[in-house]
Amino acid sequence: MKKLIFVSFFAFSTVFAFAQTQGTALPPVAKKVVKKKVPKQDGFIYREVSEADTVVPYAEVRKEDVAYTKRVWREIDLRDRGNQILASPKVNLLGIIYNAISAGELDLYSSEDEDFKGDPMGQTKGNDPNVTNSSAADTAFLGVNPGTNEVNRANNEFFAASFTTLRIKEDWIMDIRRGIFEPRIIGIAPVRIDVKTQVDNNGNPVADPTTGKPLADTLRTVAGWIYFDDLREILVKHKIANNQNDNSGINFDDVFVRRLFFSNITKTSNSADNRIEDLLFNPKDRLLEAERIKRAMADFEQGLWEY
Repeated sequence: MKKLIFVSFFAFSTVFAFAQTQGTALPPVAKKVVKKKVPKQDGFIYREVSEADTVVPYAEVRKEDVAYTKRVWREIDLRDRGNQILASPKVNLLGIIYNAISAGELDLYSSEDEDFKGDPMGQTKGNDPNVTNSSAADTAFLGVNPGTNEVNRANNEFFAASFTTLRIKEDWIMDIRRGIFEPRIIGIAPVRIDVKTQVDNNGNPVADPTTGKPLADTLRTVAGWIYFDDLREILVKHKIANNQNDNSGINFDDVFVRRLFFSNITKTSNSADNRIEDLLFNPKDRLLEAERIKRAMADFEQGLWEY
């Protein structure tokens, strides 16, 4: 075997030396081709998240230029067809807000702290493996499942089923320097629907005498308040799912700043601090009162101009 290897090496050396003396090039050695990995572009559909987007600042308003202010509370019904862009299964506004809160990018204030005077809820998650790994902000936002006593699972299906309303607190201001009457949103509060089973004094579920099924109460729970100027930094990075044009470029910040939503007024500032529902019991009358307030505000703006 050693002799055979020596003869083969000697033969190769002889051929190499002969090729050099005759000026003949050796045949090229085939190189291994390494295929470059190029990221695939999924057509021409816009990206849902864009780091390049930045918030367009409001026009500056000086305190001495504000001649009139009216505080208004509204509710956005996410089940309304005109508000479907906020609760799309593809890009759900509540999912965006929760992910930002869970990641520590956004503060959630107590449901009683709509003035943002106190400290935001804690976002530190526990380390005990026997306890659901959630923070105070998670628990307040998602709520607790009464069947398992654990925090509800965060996904678009849960957000669509449990969050049907958004509350908005805003100020309508008259800026005499720019000659404009416009709204400025101060805070947003998601409202969660909780189903609570009725129990007797012994803690046993109360059954409906007709159907035999447990009786339950439907509760509207404010998950907490979010300062809108902080929220804008999150919303501007997420595009809406637009039925008309996949490349519309409209983000969630545009929806609120450009007023691309439908809402009903539930309260305006008043000396008794009454809501419309405190004064009117009939839902139809409440809607009519909300429309009356809208017209009054529009008439006020129109009355500021002379022709």
